[in-house]
Amino acid sequence: MNAVSKRLSKIPATHPVRQLIVVETRFALGEPVGAAALDVATRSPGYAAAWTLAALSADREGRKEDALAAARQALALRMDEPNRRVVAGLEAEVVAAGVSEASTLLARGDGAAALARARHVLEIVPGSDEARLVTVRAALAAGQTAQAAELLPALPDSTKAWEVKGRVAEALGQWDLALDFYGRLPEGFPGRCELMAGAREQSRLALAPPQVSRALAAAAVTRRQVAVILIWEAPFLTEKATGAVPVFEDVVGLPEGRDIVVAVRAGVMTGDVIARRFGPNRSISQRELLVCLERLAQVAAKPSPRWCAEGEAAAECVERPGTLDGKTVAGLARLVAGQEENPCFRQ
Repeated sequence: MNAVSKRLSKIPATHPVRQLIVVETRFALGEPVGAAALDVATRSPGYAAAWTLAALSADREGRKEDALAAARQALALRMDEPNRRVVAGLEAEVVAAGVSEASTLLARGDGAAALARARHVLEIVPGSDEARLVTVRAALAAGQTAQAAELLPALPDSTKAWEVKGRVAEALGQWDLALDFYGRLPEGFPGRCELMAGAREQSRLALAPPQVSRALAAAAVTRRQVAVILIWEAPFLTEKATGAVPVFEDVVGLPEGRDIVVAVRAGVMTGDVIARRFGPNRSISQRELLVCLERLAQVAAKPSPRWCAEGEAAAECVERPGTLDGKTVAGLARLVAGQEENPCFRQ
Protein backbone atom coordinates (compact mmCIF):
# COMPACT_ATOMS: atom_id res chain seq x y z
CA MET A 1 0.00 0.00 0.00
CA ASN A 2 2.88 2.31 0.81
CA ALA A 3 4.39 1.55 -2.58
CA VAL A 4 1.14 2.40 -4.28
CA SER A 5 0.84 5.62 -2.30
CA LYS A 6 4.42 6.49 -3.12
CA ARG A 7 3.92 6.01 -6.83
CA LEU A 8 0.60 7.84 -6.71
CA SER A 9 2.26 10.81 -5.04
CA LYS A 10 4.49 11.19 -8.07
CA ILE A 11 1.44 11.80 -10.30
CA PRO A 12 0.29 15.43 -10.38
CA ALA A 13 -2.80 16.05 -8.28
CA THR A 14 -4.64 17.42 -11.30
CA HIS A 15 -3.94 14.35 -13.45
CA PRO A 16 -7.17 12.42 -14.24
CA VAL A 17 -5.57 9.07 -13.43
CA ARG A 18 -4.69 10.20 -9.91
CA GLN A 19 -8.10 11.79 -9.44
CA LEU A 20 -9.81 8.59 -10.62
CA ILE A 21 -7.73 6.37 -8.35
CA VAL A 22 -8.59 8.52 -5.35
CA VAL A 23 -12.32 8.34 -6.12
CA GLU A 24 -12.11 4.60 -6.88
CA THR A 25 -10.53 4.02 -3.49
CA ARG A 26 -13.34 5.87 -1.77
CA PHE A 27 -15.85 3.92 -3.88
CA ALA A 28 -14.25 0.62 -2.80
CA LEU A 29 -14.62 1.71 0.80
CA GLY A 30 -18.35 2.15 0.28
CA GLU A 31 -18.47 5.93 0.28
CA PRO A 32 -21.03 7.82 -1.85
CA VAL A 33 -18.77 9.24 -4.57
CA GLY A 34 -21.26 9.82 -7.37
CA ALA A 35 -20.70 13.56 -7.59
CA ALA A 36 -16.92 13.22 -7.40
CA ALA A 37 -16.85 10.47 -10.04
CA LEU A 38 -18.98 12.54 -12.39
CA ASP A 39 -16.71 15.53 -11.81
CA VAL A 40 -13.66 13.49 -12.85
CA ALA A 41 -15.43 12.19 -15.95
CA THR A 42 -16.69 15.64 -16.91
CA ARG A 43 -13.22 17.13 -16.58
CA SER A 44 -11.80 14.32 -18.78
CA PRO A 45 -14.65 13.50 -21.19
CA GLY A 46 -12.53 11.10 -23.22
CA TYR A 47 -11.61 8.95 -20.22
CA ALA A 48 -13.78 5.82 -20.51
CA ALA A 49 -12.79 4.43 -17.11
CA ALA A 50 -13.98 7.64 -15.42
CA TRP A 51 -17.40 7.36 -17.05
CA THR A 52 -17.61 3.72 -16.02
CA LEU A 53 -16.96 4.66 -12.40
CA ALA A 54 -19.51 7.48 -12.64
CA ALA A 55 -22.07 4.97 -13.88
CA LEU A 56 -21.29 2.47 -11.14
CA SER A 57 -21.45 5.15 -8.45
CA ALA A 58 -24.76 6.60 -9.63
CA ASP A 59 -26.24 3.10 -9.95
CA ARG A 60 -25.24 2.19 -6.39
CA GLU A 61 -26.82 5.41 -5.16
CA GLY A 62 -30.09 4.56 -6.92
CA ARG A 63 -29.85 7.26 -9.61
CA LYS A 64 -30.58 4.98 -12.52
CA GLU A 65 -31.04 7.66 -15.16
CA ASP A 66 -27.75 9.34 -14.26
CA ALA A 67 -26.07 5.94 -14.27
CA LEU A 68 -27.44 5.21 -17.73
CA ALA A 69 -26.23 8.54 -19.10
CA ALA A 70 -22.73 7.87 -17.78
CA ALA A 71 -22.73 4.26 -19.01
CA ARG A 72 -23.65 5.42 -22.50
CA GLN A 73 -20.69 7.81 -22.46
CA ALA A 74 -18.43 4.93 -21.47
CA LEU A 75 -19.86 2.76 -24.23
CA ALA A 76 -19.33 5.49 -26.83
CA LEU A 77 -15.66 5.60 -25.85
CA ARG A 78 -15.18 1.84 -25.46
CA MET A 79 -17.54 -0.29 -27.56
CA ASP A 80 -17.04 -3.56 -25.74
CA GLU A 81 -19.47 -6.22 -24.55
CA PRO A 82 -19.25 -5.42 -20.80
CA ASN A 83 -20.25 -1.81 -21.46
CA ARG A 84 -23.06 -2.94 -23.75
CA ARG A 85 -24.43 -5.21 -21.03
CA VAL A 86 -24.29 -2.39 -18.47
CA VAL A 87 -26.18 -0.01 -20.76
CA ALA A 88 -28.78 -2.64 -21.67
CA GLY A 89 -29.33 -3.51 -18.02
CA LEU A 90 -29.73 0.09 -16.95
CA GLU A 91 -32.11 0.81 -19.84
CA ALA A 92 -34.28 -2.10 -18.75
CA GLU A 93 -34.36 -0.82 -15.17
CA VAL A 94 -35.19 2.76 -16.20
CA VAL A 95 -37.99 1.54 -18.45
CA ALA A 96 -39.42 -0.84 -15.85
CA ALA A 97 -39.50 1.86 -13.18
CA GLY A 98 -40.96 4.48 -15.51
CA VAL A 99 -43.63 2.17 -16.91
CA SER A 100 -44.61 1.12 -13.40
CA GLU A 101 -44.91 4.72 -12.23
CA ALA A 102 -46.89 5.78 -15.31
CA SER A 103 -49.19 2.78 -14.97
CA THR A 104 -49.85 3.64 -11.31
CA LEU A 105 -50.72 7.21 -12.29
CA LEU A 106 -53.05 5.89 -15.00
CA ALA A 107 -54.77 3.64 -12.48
CA ARG A 108 -55.34 6.70 -10.30
CA GLY A 109 -56.91 8.52 -13.24
CA ASP A 110 -54.13 11.09 -13.59
CA GLY A 111 -53.60 10.91 -17.34
CA ALA A 112 -51.61 14.15 -17.60
CA ALA A 113 -49.05 13.10 -14.99
CA ALA A 114 -48.84 9.62 -16.49
CA LEU A 115 -48.18 11.10 -19.92
CA ALA A 116 -45.42 13.36 -18.61
CA ARG A 117 -43.73 10.43 -16.86
CA ALA A 118 -44.12 8.08 -19.79
CA ARG A 119 -42.82 10.59 -22.35
CA HIS A 120 -39.80 11.25 -20.16
CA VAL A 121 -38.94 7.57 -20.13
CA LEU A 122 -39.52 7.25 -23.86
CA GLU A 123 -37.17 10.17 -24.51
CA ILE A 124 -34.48 8.38 -22.52
CA VAL A 125 -35.06 4.98 -24.16
CA PRO A 126 -36.83 5.74 -27.46
CA GLY A 127 -36.49 2.17 -28.69
CA SER A 128 -38.53 0.67 -25.85
CA ASP A 129 -41.84 -0.78 -27.01
CA GLU A 130 -43.10 -0.96 -23.41
CA ALA A 131 -42.38 2.72 -22.84
CA ARG A 132 -44.06 3.60 -26.12
CA LEU A 133 -47.15 1.52 -25.30
CA VAL A 134 -47.67 3.14 -21.90
CA THR A 135 -47.09 6.57 -23.46
CA VAL A 136 -49.85 5.89 -25.99
CA ARG A 137 -52.21 4.77 -23.23
CA ALA A 138 -51.35 7.83 -21.16
CA ALA A 139 -51.87 10.14 -24.15
CA LEU A 140 -55.32 8.65 -24.68
CA ALA A 141 -56.16 9.05 -21.00
CA ALA A 142 -54.99 12.67 -21.13
CA GLY A 143 -57.15 13.36 -24.17
CA GLN A 144 -54.10 13.83 -26.40
CA THR A 145 -55.29 11.62 -29.24
CA ALA A 146 -53.04 13.22 -31.85
CA GLN A 147 -49.97 12.50 -29.71
CA ALA A 148 -51.10 8.92 -29.28
CA ALA A 149 -51.52 8.48 -33.03
CA GLU A 150 -48.06 9.91 -33.75
CA LEU A 151 -46.46 7.24 -31.58
CA LEU A 152 -48.12 4.26 -33.28
CA PRO A 153 -46.04 3.79 -36.46
CA ALA A 154 -42.94 2.76 -34.49
CA LEU A 155 -44.80 -0.03 -32.67
CA PRO A 156 -44.20 -3.52 -34.09
CA ASP A 157 -47.06 -5.95 -34.60
CA SER A 158 -47.95 -7.59 -31.31
CA THR A 159 -50.99 -8.37 -29.21
CA LYS A 160 -50.47 -5.32 -26.98
CA ALA A 161 -49.87 -3.09 -30.00
CA TRP A 162 -53.03 -4.25 -31.80
CA GLU A 163 -55.13 -3.55 -28.73
CA VAL A 164 -53.73 -0.05 -28.20
CA LYS A 165 -53.91 0.74 -31.93
CA GLY A 166 -57.54 -0.25 -31.84
CA ARG A 167 -58.18 2.12 -28.95
CA VAL A 168 -56.48 4.98 -30.78
CA ALA A 169 -58.57 4.24 -33.87
CA GLU A 170 -61.68 4.37 -31.65
CA ALA A 171 -60.62 7.74 -30.23
CA LEU A 172 -60.26 9.02 -33.79
CA GLY A 173 -63.69 7.67 -34.72
CA GLN A 174 -62.17 5.19 -37.18
CA TRP A 175 -64.40 2.31 -36.14
CA ASP A 176 -63.72 0.00 -39.08
CA LEU A 177 -59.98 0.32 -38.49
CA ALA A 178 -60.49 -0.34 -34.78
CA LEU A 179 -62.49 -3.44 -35.63
CA ASP A 180 -59.67 -4.64 -37.88
CA PHE A 181 -57.08 -4.27 -35.10
CA TYR A 182 -59.30 -5.96 -32.51
CA GLY A 183 -59.93 -8.78 -34.96
CA ARG A 184 -56.19 -9.56 -34.96
CA LEU A 185 -56.18 -10.19 -31.22
CA PRO A 186 -55.95 -13.86 -30.16
CA GLU A 187 -59.25 -15.58 -29.43
CA GLY A 188 -58.49 -15.80 -25.72
CA PHE A 189 -57.49 -12.15 -25.30
CA PRO A 190 -59.47 -10.69 -22.35
CA GLY A 191 -62.28 -8.48 -23.59
CA ARG A 192 -61.59 -9.14 -27.27
CA CYS A 193 -65.20 -9.90 -28.10
CA GLU A 194 -66.53 -6.90 -26.21
CA LEU A 195 -64.02 -4.64 -27.96
CA MET A 196 -65.05 -6.00 -31.35
CA ALA A 197 -68.74 -5.74 -30.52
CA GLY A 198 -68.33 -2.16 -29.35
CA ALA A 199 -66.40 -1.11 -32.44
CA ARG A 200 -68.91 -2.87 -34.67
CA GLU A 201 -71.82 -1.10 -32.97
CA GLN A 202 -70.09 2.28 -33.19
CA SER A 203 -69.38 1.67 -36.87
CA ARG A 204 -73.06 0.93 -37.33
CA LEU A 205 -74.04 4.06 -35.39
CA ALA A 206 -71.74 6.18 -37.53
CA LEU A 207 -73.89 5.24 -40.52
CA ALA A 208 -77.19 5.66 -38.70
CA PRO A 209 -79.81 8.02 -40.15
CA PRO A 210 -80.17 11.37 -38.32
CA GLN A 211 -83.48 10.37 -36.73
CA VAL A 212 -81.80 7.37 -35.10
CA SER A 213 -78.99 9.51 -33.69
CA ARG A 214 -81.51 12.02 -32.34
CA ALA A 215 -83.63 9.30 -30.76
CA LEU A 216 -80.69 7.64 -29.04
CA ALA A 217 -79.47 10.99 -27.71
CA ALA A 218 -82.91 12.08 -26.46
CA ALA A 219 -83.18 12.84 -22.75
CA ALA A 220 -86.90 11.97 -22.82
CA VAL A 221 -88.15 9.97 -25.79
CA THR A 222 -91.36 10.60 -27.71
CA ARG A 223 -93.49 7.91 -29.33
CA ARG A 224 -91.93 8.55 -32.71
CA GLN A 225 -88.46 8.10 -31.19
CA VAL A 226 -89.48 4.88 -29.47
CA ALA A 227 -90.58 3.49 -32.84
CA VAL A 228 -87.24 4.43 -34.35
CA ILE A 229 -85.30 2.84 -31.48
CA LEU A 230 -87.32 -0.38 -31.61
CA ILE A 231 -86.65 -0.84 -35.33
CA TRP A 232 -82.98 0.08 -34.88
CA GLU A 233 -82.40 -2.39 -32.06
CA ALA A 234 -84.66 -5.11 -33.46
CA PRO A 235 -84.34 -4.87 -37.27
CA PHE A 236 -86.13 -8.21 -37.66
CA LEU A 237 -89.36 -6.32 -37.00
CA THR A 238 -89.33 -5.27 -40.64
CA GLU A 239 -89.86 -8.91 -41.65
CA LYS A 240 -92.51 -9.33 -38.98
CA ALA A 241 -94.51 -6.30 -40.15
CA THR A 242 -97.32 -8.26 -41.78
CA GLY A 243 -100.31 -6.47 -40.26
CA ALA A 244 -102.60 -4.06 -42.05
CA VAL A 245 -101.00 -0.83 -43.20
CA PRO A 246 -102.21 1.94 -40.88
CA VAL A 247 -103.07 5.40 -42.10
CA PHE A 248 -101.93 8.06 -39.63
CA GLU A 249 -102.34 11.59 -40.84
CA ASP A 250 -99.97 12.98 -38.19
CA VAL A 251 -96.94 10.98 -39.37
CA VAL A 252 -97.06 12.03 -43.02
CA GLY A 253 -93.76 13.58 -43.99
CA LEU A 254 -91.99 12.61 -40.78
CA PRO A 255 -88.52 11.04 -41.19
CA GLU A 256 -89.66 8.49 -38.58
CA GLY A 257 -92.82 7.68 -40.54
CA ARG A 258 -91.58 4.43 -42.04
CA ASP A 259 -90.41 3.09 -38.67
CA ILE A 260 -93.72 4.06 -37.07
CA VAL A 261 -95.65 2.09 -39.71
CA VAL A 262 -93.34 -0.93 -39.31
CA ALA A 263 -93.67 -0.87 -35.50
CA VAL A 264 -97.47 -0.76 -35.76
CA ARG A 265 -97.69 -3.43 -38.48
CA ALA A 266 -95.40 -5.68 -36.42
CA GLY A 267 -97.73 -5.30 -33.45
CA VAL A 268 -95.36 -3.68 -30.98
CA MET A 269 -96.97 -0.22 -31.03
CA THR A 270 -100.49 1.02 -31.64
CA GLY A 271 -102.28 4.16 -32.75
CA ASP A 272 -105.81 5.42 -33.14
CA VAL A 273 -106.85 3.94 -36.50
CA ILE A 274 -110.28 5.56 -36.24
CA ALA A 275 -109.00 9.07 -35.72
CA ARG A 276 -105.98 8.27 -37.88
CA ARG A 277 -103.65 9.62 -35.21
CA PHE A 278 -100.46 8.11 -33.84
CA GLY A 279 -99.38 10.91 -31.51
CA PRO A 280 -95.74 10.96 -32.66
CA ASN A 281 -94.71 13.88 -30.47
CA ARG A 282 -96.38 12.67 -27.32
CA SER A 283 -94.10 11.55 -24.49
CA ILE A 284 -94.33 7.89 -23.71
CA SER A 285 -95.17 6.73 -20.20
CA GLN A 286 -93.31 4.00 -18.36
CA ARG A 287 -96.34 1.70 -18.51
CA GLU A 288 -96.79 2.26 -22.23
CA LEU A 289 -93.14 1.53 -22.87
CA LEU A 290 -93.26 -1.69 -20.83
CA VAL A 291 -96.25 -2.86 -22.88
CA CYS A 292 -94.33 -2.13 -26.11
CA LEU A 293 -91.39 -4.13 -24.83
CA GLU A 294 -93.59 -7.04 -23.83
CA ARG A 295 -95.05 -7.09 -27.33
CA LEU A 296 -91.53 -6.93 -28.75
CA ALA A 297 -90.61 -10.05 -26.78
CA GLN A 298 -93.65 -11.86 -28.18
CA VAL A 299 -92.78 -10.94 -31.76
CA ALA A 300 -89.19 -12.04 -31.15
CA ALA A 301 -90.45 -15.34 -29.70
CA LYS A 302 -88.62 -14.56 -26.45
CA PRO A 303 -89.88 -14.91 -22.89
CA SER A 304 -91.83 -11.91 -21.75
CA PRO A 305 -89.71 -9.82 -19.38
CA ARG A 306 -90.56 -10.10 -15.70
CA TRP A 307 -90.37 -6.59 -14.34
CA CYS A 308 -88.91 -6.19 -10.87
CA ALA A 309 -91.32 -5.42 -8.07
CA GLU A 310 -90.51 -2.53 -5.76
CA GLY A 311 -87.49 -3.38 -3.66
CA GLU A 312 -86.75 -6.60 -5.58
CA ALA A 313 -83.16 -7.32 -6.58
CA ALA A 314 -82.48 -7.32 -10.32
CA ALA A 315 -80.78 -10.71 -10.37
CA GLU A 316 -83.80 -12.56 -11.77
CA CYS A 317 -85.96 -9.72 -13.11
CA VAL A 318 -85.70 -6.66 -15.33
CA GLU A 319 -85.56 -3.30 -13.62
CA ARG A 320 -88.22 -0.82 -14.59
CA PRO A 321 -86.62 2.22 -16.20
CA GLY A 322 -86.47 5.27 -13.98
CA THR A 323 -85.76 7.64 -16.85
CA LEU A 324 -87.00 7.15 -20.40
CA ASP A 325 -84.01 8.48 -22.28
CA GLY A 326 -82.90 7.11 -25.63
CA LYS A 327 -80.00 5.00 -24.39
CA THR A 328 -82.09 3.40 -21.65
CA VAL A 329 -84.89 2.51 -24.07
CA ALA A 330 -82.37 1.13 -26.57
CA GLY A 331 -80.75 -1.04 -23.91
CA LEU A 332 -84.11 -2.45 -22.83
CA ALA A 333 -85.13 -3.14 -26.41
CA ARG A 334 -81.87 -4.97 -27.03
CA LEU A 335 -82.30 -6.98 -23.84
CA VAL A 336 -85.93 -7.94 -24.45
CA ALA A 337 -85.39 -8.80 -28.11
CA GLY A 338 -82.50 -11.10 -27.22
CA GLN A 339 -80.01 -9.18 -29.30
CA GLU A 340 -77.36 -9.85 -26.65
CA GLU A 341 -77.09 -13.39 -27.95
CA ASN A 342 -73.87 -12.61 -29.76
CA PRO A 343 -70.44 -14.28 -29.58
CA CYS A 344 -69.54 -12.33 -26.44
CA PHE A 345 -72.35 -14.05 -24.55
CA ARG A 346 -71.83 -17.47 -26.11
CA GLN A 347 -68.21 -17.83 -25.04
